[in-house]
Amino acid sequence: MRQYNRIIAVIEPRRNEQLALQRAVELAKYNPRAEITALRLVYDFSADIHVLNRMSEEATRQDVLETNRKQLEEMIAPFKEESPVPIIGKCVYTRDIGEGILTEADEQKCDLIIKGANNHKMLDSILFTPIDWYLLRNAKVPVVIAKDHEWKTGGNIVVAVDFSFEGHRGANISLLREAQQLATITRGTIHLVNSASVVLPTIMLEVPHYAPEVFAQSIVNEHKRRIYEFAKAHNIPEENCHIKEGMPDEVIPEICNKLNADAVFIGSAGRSGAMAALIGNTCEEVVDYIAADLIVLNDKTLARKK
Repeated sequence: MRQYNRIIAVIEPRRNEQLALQRAVELAKYNPRAEITALRLVYDFSADIHVLNRMSEEATRQDVLETNRKQLEEMIAPFKEESPVPIIGKCVYTRDIGEGILTEADEQKCDLIIKGANNHKMLDSILFTPIDWYLLRNAKVPVVIAKDHEWKTGGNIVVAVDFSFEGHRGANISLLREAQQLATITRGTIHLVNSASVVLPTIMLEVPHYAPEVFAQSIVNEHKRRIYEFAKAHNIPEENCHIKEGMPDEVIPEICNKLNADAVFIGSAGRSGAMAALIGNTCEEVVDYIAADLIVLNDKTLARKK
């Protein structure tokens, strides 16, 4: 995309498919001014053994980096032949992979980080933060979690909008603007997706003649009113608005997969620590269940785009 001129594609040497680099090359076909950095993060425990003196330690690190540079060049050679723009391979030595990616992104003033999707388990969120989740929460630029599929010209592009409170309006607009730029260059169709999460007040169950289904329908109707109003303001037809009662981690993947979406734009709240482990957030809950690429803007990214 035009505004994504500096792209970092995270290389994962243990994987056969380099989904991030593949997606970066696809994006570069729409933007001849793009620059792609194929970034490989390197760490070797043996280089940090303290029985070695400082000079030997540094020499060992340089040997490790040089070996990985050669491997990286071999790995990215086929992509260089296909890419319409230069691809620069870079190896960085770091103990913290996630922080290493973000540091490199800051130094390069990159516009986009692309990383291939990994499989997650619930315990990952409780016991530790995987690299891609760390990026989703802390990156200052949009992050693409690339899935194993090909983009299509004229495909469906989904924006997951949130109308749970008025403060999300600005985030919805920023997500839509990003999606519209992708839709323009790929001739894609924009769809809006929203889940109406109905939480019945327990105290109301004691009220005579209380009808939970009426309350639930009123919540859905309010969400419909808001999404149609938003769509009209941005010239999106009502038939491209999809709303369903349920939790976001169920509704969003269901509708996106039904639409066979190529890309899904979604916001991430950026929470961390115990709250993230216990609650998670919508973006992380749907990572595994959507076949499309996720393009994520967290609160830091959204703040920069205001």
